[in-house]
Amino acid sequence: MRVANLLLVSLVVTLTACGASKMRMASSAMPSAQPSIAAPAAPPPLDRSVFARDPNGQLSEEMLQKILAAPIELDLPSRVGVLPIITATDWRGPSPDYERVPAGVSPLVAQLRRDAAFSLVTEMMPIPSGSLGMEALREAAARYRLRYVILYREVLARKNHLNAWAWGYITGIGALFLPGKQNEVFGYIEATMFDVKTGLLMFTTRRSVYASARANEWRTDDKLAQLASNTVSKFSPNLALDFLLDVRRFANAAVAENNKRTGNQDLVNVPGMGGPTVAIDPNGPRAEIVPPPSSTVAN
Repeated sequence: MRVANLLLVSLVVTLTACGASKMRMASSAMPSAQPSIAAPAAPPPLDRSVFARDPNGQLSEEMLQKILAAPIELDLPSRVGVLPIITATDWRGPSPDYERVPAGVSPLVAQLRRDAAFSLVTEMMPIPSGSLGMEALREAAARYRLRYVILYREVLARKNHLNAWAWGYITGIGALFLPGKQNEVFGYIEATMFDVKTGLLMFTTRRSVYASARANEWRTDDKLAQLASNTVSKFSPNLALDFLLDVRRFANAAVAENNKRTGNQDLVNVPGMGGPTVAIDPNGPRAEIVPPPSSTVAN
């Protein structure tokens, strides 16, 4: 009987110890969670061109992704140049042609100089379309010490046809002076913002133009050329205003995208619309040039 009691007591103690051990295991603290992985650092803005140094300006897939991932930078006011892109006249291929400058360049530059976005606006020598690669454009801009270049282009078509005044040609003498020919010019003018530091095209502003005039039968080609010149001279200041508005639109888009990607809004600096802060408005008051003190020269 005593042996049986001892066995019963031993069994109760063993079961009690196991139950206590299980309770301690169930109430033990859960292991801590793994530390969170830090987010990758935001890529810096481009500080140089990643295009190949050749006329074709080839771009690898890695560099293409780098451009798309980089935040956008716009640093104004800055020095800019207006570069006319003209059609090469030599059928053998694009070659330098400095005989003419598009008529719309000067009015465009005059309008751009009235805005605070540019500290200097200068005209550049015209370049035939396709004669130089984008890297060559950067080198030409560097010689002017320009931060941005505005690529200006005119695409115009000219045609003429007879109008109602041509019925007067039946008299014979009417063909000498009646305005029986209708001359027409139509097409578009455009300006593209080019970043010299990175070699990127930022945006393009385009405006359609059209003009029509009656004329007689004499010197039709000269009259068409004059009509085209008058047309682009009239509408290029409007293109400049559209371009300046697009500068602000581009800046707003850049701020929104940079804020989404990196939260950094310091990469975009654009003055508000208005008069120049550094450049001199040609139609406004000019700064006085104080001559140096005169010196006395002994005879």
